[in-house]
This record gives sequence, C-alpha cells and structure tokens, in this order.
Amino acid sequence: MAELLPALSRRFSCRRFKSRPVADDALGVVLEAGRIAPSAVGIEPWRFIVVQSPAAKEKVAAACHGQSPAATAPVLIAIVALVDALAPGSVFVEDRLAAEAGTSPPPEWLREAYRNMYAHIVPESWAVSQCCFAAAQMMAQATALGLGSCPMGGFDEGALAAALELPKGEVPALVLALGHCDEKQGERRRRGRDEVVTVI
Repeated sequence: MAELLPALSRRFSCRRFKSRPVADDALGVVLEAGRIAPSAVGIEPWRFIVVQSPAAKEKVAAACHGQSPAATAPVLIAIVALVDALAPGSVFVEDRLAAEAGTSPPPEWLREAYRNMYAHIVPESWAVSQCCFAAAQMMAQATALGLGSCPMGGFDEGALAAALELPKGEVPALVLALGHCDEKQGERRRRGRDEVVTVI
C-alpha cells in the first residue's frame, strides 16, 4: 500500500554531483515523468529545456548564482512556464482544451470554464505552480532510477531567460540539477504529522 513512500523518503537535494553522464534512456524516463504530470484542465503550461553542453551549462549555472548543484551536475533541466500562451482563445489553449475534451473544436462549456478560471488567477504564478508538479514527478522518478536531483528556484530570472534564449511570454519556473550524486543523504528532519496536518 505504501510502496511509493520508501522511494520518496530517499529523495533529497543533492548539492554535488559526479562527472559521470546520465544515460539517455534514464534521462528520457525522467522527462516522461514530467510530461505526464498533473495539470489543471490538461493545459500543461510548461516545456522542458535539457541543458547539457558545457557552454550552455556555464551560462545557466551563472544565472543560478553559481550554486554547486548547477555547477557540478552533468544535466540541468530548465522547466519553463508558458505564460502568454495561456490567454483564452490562444492557439495553445484551444489545442489543449480540444485534447482534454477529445474533440475539436473544444465544446463551448469547456472554453467558458477556462475563461472563468483564467479571470481568477495570476497567469504567471499559476503557470509556475503547475510547473512544480512536473518537477516533483521528475525528482521522484530520478530517485527511483538511482539518480540524484536538486530543484533550484534561486536564480536571476533575466539572466536565466537570456541563457535559455526564451521568447517573450515564457519565464523560467525552476531548474533541476540531475546526475549521479557525489554525497550521502543526510538525516531527514521533517516536522511531525501532527504539526503539519489539521482535520476540520
């Protein structure tokens, strides 16, 4: 019943990686875990940029303030939030709603439900929060494959957008460092369930 919990408990933020490369098939499985992550109305407001070349990694690591995970990981995955694409009626939204409904064009009730949701969100914040679902699944999958990972939300947004050559309307949500960890997991110190769970 709790077979996923042991894997989740082994996940930790690795801050130093071995130079050993990540196998292409393992990287593909991690990316697939992100691709199938949950997303409201099936919008999937994300794309993933795999950063592997030394020149690109150097720029991205610099934008991440030279953090050790960014500097040492053989692979960085930038999760990018598609903000401007979320406008109701956009080609992107129409395509995603049609996919969600299984019919093209999407039904008007679904369009109206999306317009109502969009009117009550801050698009950038919403898109970034959705991207975190993808990141969480990628990290869990990486752990199951024996890989280390580290999520990095501390970066210079403008510098990172420039390093990734993002077009207007896309913003970096998170950078995942991925590779074979070169440090042992420390003691996990989490608050107790009675401190974080309230039943009403």
